[in-house]
Amino acid sequence: MLGAIIGDVAGSIYEVLEVNYKKEHQEHRPYEERIKILSQDTPLFTDECSYTDDTVLTLALYDAIKNGNKDYEKYLREYGNKEVSLGMDKYGRSRFGKGFVGWLNGDEGNSLGNGAAMRISPVGYLFDNIDTIKRESKNATIPSHNHIDSIKAAECISTSIYLLRNGYNKEKLKEYIENNYYKLDYDLEDLQRNYTFSSKCIDSVPQSLFVFLKSESFEDAIRKALSIGGDADTIAAIVGSLAESLYGIPDEIIINVKKYLTDEQLALLGTYYENML
Repeated sequence: MLGAIIGDVAGSIYEVLEVNYKKEHQEHRPYEERIKILSQDTPLFTDECSYTDDTVLTLALYDAIKNGNKDYEKYLREYGNKEVSLGMDKYGRSRFGKGFVGWLNGDEGNSLGNGAAMRISPVGYLFDNIDTIKRESKNATIPSHNHIDSIKAAECISTSIYLLRNGYNKEKLKEYIENNYYKLDYDLEDLQRNYTFSSKCIDSVPQSLFVFLKSESFEDAIRKALSIGGDADTIAAIVGSLAESLYGIPDEIIINVKKYLTDEQLALLGTYYENML
């Protein structure tokens, strides 16, 4: 869960860079710009980073499960409405996309977007039976994302987290994913050069899984996620949730991300991570 939040915060500024560059130049950021994040000389976090809806809704699902309350829609709406009521972040950016705000305002929840996968990590961490994880993953997804693509994507991420927590290595996980969910026949440099922004599950979740499988550490996973551009905060959140379950999270990164979170968010996370925060 914390891995997803770290990916969200680190990726928040890179999504802005992608969107603004596309508006100005009518194309995605060039390869040379994208891969700068791979250098250790490039900070993982900047002053302009912030948490977004990925963090808020991850915490909403965690809170629901922690309290033994399976009314996921109630928590998603409560957390969403509370955050929307706070307005823009300090840089004048909305933390929520138009689709989710539309759902809060009464639109039908038939989205096929990647928002289902970016928030699902608590299901993979807090349940210890794969059948239960698949069931709860669907239950946590369908209030706002009842399209089959989103249900499939969320289940894939939550079950992958569970399998990594229970001894799967990357090779075994890749085989499981390709047999049950997605083919992962990508090339990292090709993604870094040519991947374009998409919030659809089918166009971002398999790519996130591939990037994770190419990683060598938690920080490397986040940096590689950011290096392909696109919907950067969500891709990095998905990758971060997977990377945490395999590598853990370095103390230095935990210390650095804390300054972007509220006291209330840190207190909630502390009920799971205890002495880490």
